Amino acid sequence: MVSPGGFELDSKQVGCLPIVKHFFNRIGLAETLLAYLPNDDARLRLDPAVVIALVVANIVVSHRPLYAISEWAGAYDPGLLGLRSGQAAALNDDRVGRMLDRLFDADRASLVTETVLKVIAEFGIGLDELHNDSTTVTVTGAYDHADGYRRGGKPTPALRHGHNKENLVFSSDA
Repeated sequence: MVSPGGFELDSKQVGCLPIVKHFFNRIGLAETLLAYLPNDDARLRLDPAVVIALVVANIVVSHRPLYAISEWAGAYDPGLLGLRSGQAAALNDDRVGRMLDRLFDADRASLVTETVLKVIAEFGIGLDELHNDSTTVTVTGAYDHADGYRRGGKPTPALRHGHNKENLVFSSDA
C-alpha cells in the first residue's frame, strides 16, 4: 500500500521465529544441514539446507502442510527463515518435496547423531539418566510397494503382517 507521502508499507510477522532461530544458531543447525544436504546443483532455486531448516521451523512454529508452506513463509520476514526477499514464493509443495527426497537420500543417521551431540554439548544435557521412548507405528491398508526396496543405497521400510509392541495386530494386506 502506497501512502500519500510516497512510502510503501510492507508488514511482516516476526512471532517466535527470532527465538527459534537463536536456538537453531546455538546448535549449528544450518551448518549441519549444509554438510549433509549440499547445494550441488546450479539449477536449484533454493538451497536444500535452507528449505529443510525452514520445514523444521514450520513444524516448531505452526506445523502447516507442505502445500501451505509458501503462504506461511511469505508472512514472515524472509531473513528469519534464511531466505532473501521474494524467495518464499518459490516454496511450492513440489520443490519442498524434492528437498525432503534429498533429506531421505542423505546420511540421516549421522545428521541426527551430529545434531543430538551438538544439543547435548551446547546445553550441557546430562546423560546419566536417559530414557528412550520409542513410538509405535501401526499401518493398515494395502501397500504393495512397501517391500524394503533400496533407494539411494538404503532400504526403505518394509511393511509386514504382525503385532506391534502393544500386541495389536496390523496388516498391510487389507
